[in-house]
Amino acid sequence: MINNNKQKNMDINPILSQKIKELSFKNPIGLAAGFDYDANLINISPSIGFGYHTIGTVTYLPYGGNPKPMLGRLPKSKSLLVNKGFKSMGIESVLRRVIKSQKIIPLGISIGATNKIYENIHSMANDIVSSFERVTKIDNLDYYEINISCPNLINSNSLAITFDSPQGLSILLEKLSIFNFYHPVFIKMYLEKTIEDTLALVEVASKYSWITGFIFSNLVKDRTNPAFDKKEIENAGKGNFSGKPTEKQSNILVAEVYKKYKKRFVIIGCGGVFNGIDAYEKIKNGATLVQMITGMIYQGPQVIGEINKELAQLIKKDGYKNISEAIGANFK
Repeated sequence: MINNNKQKNMDINPILSQKIKELSFKNPIGLAAGFDYDANLINISPSIGFGYHTIGTVTYLPYGGNPKPMLGRLPKSKSLLVNKGFKSMGIESVLRRVIKSQKIIPLGISIGATNKIYENIHSMANDIVSSFERVTKIDNLDYYEINISCPNLINSNSLAITFDSPQGLSILLEKLSIFNFYHPVFIKMYLEKTIEDTLALVEVASKYSWITGFIFSNLVKDRTNPAFDKKEIENAGKGNFSGKPTEKQSNILVAEVYKKYKKRFVIIGCGGVFNGIDAYEKIKNGATLVQMITGMIYQGPQVIGEINKELAQLIKKDGYKNISEAIGANFK
């Protein structure tokens, strides 16, 4: 249980507070999916300054994940090798923990398809529907993420149509339309799509009023990315990568979607956030909220508070009274 006095001491400058889709965020820095897979840290993250917290990615059925090693460090590249492959206790076990949790900040859950072989995309989509049948009945959750973009999976290798195509995304969203979503729903997007392909997916989602927005983006696969230290990437094992190598393209995709759709979507920027300047650039490109993991791994949990402090200073320096005024500032 979080000490109330300690939580009070972690309260953030009100210049960072926002109300988004009826949810109150004391600050825009959230824990991304990919760290608290099984809902172990819900009662801890508020005390280190996070403004919201995403569990998962969680799958309908338990899955042991890819062969080890599942994680690795590339410190010179400010990156982590990730090869978990949707390792998950399964939705039932995770939700039992969620129900018992003490919710202090907005709490969300990232849902993905169980990492197994499917006969076709319809059966894969039905797996996600089964998870949503459970999570939409839980009062402790405030928002949902649909993870269509993890590059470490086998579950779509044999499919002719996948969720990262307009046709595949339409199939998934049509099936999910059976639910009356009372909370925001975000789609976690691929990093290494062209702008045109990304916008084609966004256009599909725009037809569904219950889709709140997008998270840009997931891991980088391209090992020729100039942000990598050459020796580190040459010696890296199987998997894909977080951190600084994702930052540039993440910012580009945030900007392109914001410029075209403005307030239709709430955009969450994710990738390469190590300080307040990194977070602020995503916001000025059009992100309303920001997520991180890798910066915390390398710099320690105190970095979340430091980012929020620096972010408040940057916003005030630019003459804004609230962070919401800075969203998309690069294009105003």
